[in-house]
Amino acid sequence: MSTIQAAREAAQSLSSKVQAALEALIWSGALPPGARLNEVTLARQLGVSRGPVREAARALERTGLVTVILNRGAFVRTLTIDEAMQIYELNSVLFGSAAARLAVSCTGEQAMALRAIVDRMDQRIAGGDPEGFFAGNVEFHEHVMAFSGNAAMEAVYVDHTRKLSMLRRRSFDRAGSMAEANAEHRRLLESILAGDAASARQLAEQHTRSGRARFLTAIAYQEAQPRAATAAEKTRINA
Repeated sequence: MSTIQAAREAAQSLSSKVQAALEALIWSGALPPGARLNEVTLARQLGVSRGPVREAARALERTGLVTVILNRGAFVRTLTIDEAMQIYELNSVLFGSAAARLAVSCTGEQAMALRAIVDRMDQRIAGGDPEGFFAGNVEFHEHVMAFSGNAAMEAVYVDHTRKLSMLRRRSFDRAGSMAEANAEHRRLLESILAGDAASARQLAEQHTRSGRARFLTAIAYQEAQPRAATAAEKTRINA
């Protein structure tokens, strides 16, 4: 391998690592929707120069996680409610189709992997670990898509779900929402293991619609908190 080729591969590897790090910051909420990607700060935080951060931002723009505005910089993309609802609608169809396909082709190894993920999510609920639960939730959905055997469908699902990930995390803010979601996972898994494609499709689509409802409920709950706090403050002042 030539020195030039080795240097080029090293630069590509660094750029990929920085991209993964930025994506993790976005997924975790450390870089919330609308946040500006400050190249200097992020480069210092990640221990790299500004170049790889800039390249990673451009790559994330192609995935839909980042918006680059000329002369202003890169910002974490903010989805509108309408855009989110459209993605949920698309995901319902894709996830339902994948579950139906998997119901007629699931291997013992795949079944064990899915059951292990669901069991771990129950443990994270019991341990009060919402971040761990969310990671497991993503893992379960992506495994169902991957195990379905349709790479093109999986790619579309992952691409659109990545845009939705920042909002999906809020779906589990309400007490009991994690337990509800994992109970749905278990019912879906049982239908897959039973080889019931029609039931698997129906439960997968219903699970996605329930996720949409949990998200909308979480938004309503969070928006109500400032109003409630303001009202309480006014009551104290008037008293």
